[in-house]
Amino acid sequence: MKIATIKTPDQVIIPLQQHAGAACNPLVRVGDTVSIGQLIGDGEFRIHSSVSGEVTALSEMPHPSGKDVLSVVIETRNGEKKGIKPEELHAGTIKSIIREFGIVEPNGLSTISKKVDIDTIIINGTNTGDLSSNAALMLDYPSEIVYGLKALMESVGAKKAIIVIELNSEALHVMRTETIPDSNIKIVATPTYYPAGTENTLVKKFTRKKVPRGSTPEDRGVLVSSIAAIKALHDAVHDSIPMIAKTVTVAGAVRSPGNVLVEIGTSVKHVIDECGGCSGTPVKIVINGAVSGAAQYSDEVPIIKTTSGILVQTESDINREPPAPCINCAWCVDECPIGLMPHLLYGYADSAQFDKCAELYISDCVECGMCAYVCPSKLPLVQIIRYGKHGVAEMGLETVEVEV
Repeated sequence: MKIATIKTPDQVIIPLQQHAGAACNPLVRVGDTVSIGQLIGDGEFRIHSSVSGEVTALSEMPHPSGKDVLSVVIETRNGEKKGIKPEELHAGTIKSIIREFGIVEPNGLSTISKKVDIDTIIINGTNTGDLSSNAALMLDYPSEIVYGLKALMESVGAKKAIIVIELNSEALHVMRTETIPDSNIKIVATPTYYPAGTENTLVKKFTRKKVPRGSTPEDRGVLVSSIAAIKALHDAVHDSIPMIAKTVTVAGAVRSPGNVLVEIGTSVKHVIDECGGCSGTPVKIVINGAVSGAAQYSDEVPIIKTTSGILVQTESDINREPPAPCINCAWCVDECPIGLMPHLLYGYADSAQFDKCAELYISDCVECGMCAYVCPSKLPLVQIIRYGKHGVAEMGLETVEVEV
């Protein structure tokens, strides 16, 4: 499961929105020469160049979310990699380091979002179905992950940390061995189930703390992070390297599936070609998993900071049953790990009643895809709920805060 490194593409397209919230402001212009690690976008989050080369365009380009996003197009110089010129690491908190080096979690949020007292850190080391990048990172970089975790613990004052890994994962023994000297870091094995990595579920299961509706794990003194973010934190603190690459699982109808290290901005097509190309005729490409991922309308969309997997499917892999009207069976309600009512959210979002969506806590949806998976009517629940979440955000609607 060793992580492979692929050839640097001739061109990268780096979106200035690879996170939740507003897009970054561009700091470069067409014709500028940039180096690896150079800051090219600034705002609530930061974005750095993943290659050295010349900026050839600054325009709206395809994005994995399905919309066009202002992006910096950089032509690499024959894959040339100059020495990294990172931002100077200023003394301060891990929170400032996370922002300065552009580190985001797989959900597009910052690792630390509130100034609260943190007692416990939970690291999600589980994999989901066709994705195995978490296990690959732990197998290849166990000491780096422990280093990043210790830095985070020290910064927020956490007394203990838990790394959650599946029982059948090869990384379980490796991480247990790596953490033997650290009594305050515990490796916990969990059965394989889906969705395993929802924040509230992890908090409730491993700390016995319930996260009320409208609040976050941080409100309960628990910080939940990911293997990818912790590895990126190590790179920032130890090596002064910003988040400019991502380990991605390439699965499905490809000749050489596996985990590859990809520069941010590399096209999905280039990644697939570097993995031997498609085996068969591809009819669908899904980003971030078969159940919870999003199908792409083009293989020219770039890899971004929240990309964890590419799934290539042929005609035989796809169920093309047409959707039918909702029959109010409530199967989606039974399966929702967050306790939402997906059928109602679907209806309100589909009719653009975003105020109703906010009242039903649509922002709490983790987009695991279980509602769509069990729906007998084959409704595109996740896609419409994502649209509803975007509408709520655009209108500035917020759910009611719950005091804890």
